[in-house]
Amino acid sequence: MKIAVITPYYNEPLEVLRRNIVSVRNQTHKDLMHFLIADGEPKSRGDIGWLGNEHIILPHCGDYGDAPRAVGCAVASAQGFDAIALLDADCWFEPDHLQIMAGVMQEAGREVVTCPRNLFRADGTFMAVDNESDGYHFNDMNCYLFARSAYPHLRTLMAKPKEHSIVDDRYLWKSVVEKGAGIARSLKPTVNYTTTFAFHYQQNNEQPPADSKVIADIGSGLQMYKYKELYELQSPTIL
Repeated sequence: MKIAVITPYYNEPLEVLRRNIVSVRNQTHKDLMHFLIADGEPKSRGDIGWLGNEHIILPHCGDYGDAPRAVGCAVASAQGFDAIALLDADCWFEPDHLQIMAGVMQEAGREVVTCPRNLFRADGTFMAVDNESDGYHFNDMNCYLFARSAYPHLRTLMAKPKEHSIVDDRYLWKSVVEKGAGIARSLKPTVNYTTTFAFHYQQNNEQPPADSKVIADIGSGLQMYKYKELYELQSPTIL
């Protein structure tokens, strides 16, 4: 199975992006290509290079990586890849991730495979396996393998209002579920993510850092707020 891994990146620190690239390079499944899509902030080939990737440079799109993802998926489809995985620049795979996902896909005969993900704190310590991305109520963007027959679901990355890009993974999951894709699930958490979201701390009974993120609509559409900022905006005015 020839697999394309699609990674949009913007202004992530080089060490974060390199962790991502190394995790793909070290996959036990070797029939793959890593598509790195620069969203207006390209790194040099010397900074990110290895011979197993393609580097595509776009103008900055400002849609949380959706246009770059869509471009990468379109190129991979045109080049005849059998399956596509999505991997954000701040996430990384366990070495056996693609081997397990491809194995589940082939054994189950399904066109979409999902898996759990591990959450890490900013200091690099393990927090928990994410309960939110359970493959039943929701599945995170980075925790899929799409067979060619399921590529139409990836069109949701560009076929939605731009202001909803902040919840793009919800649109993708909705498409997979409502259009009746055949789904199988790997039970092993093989995707890793350093979370900056307050919700993940709260669901694990931890106090969110003041600068952790919250997606909320408090009257002006969905926007990203810092936890402390949102708390202050919603606090009663003291007279």
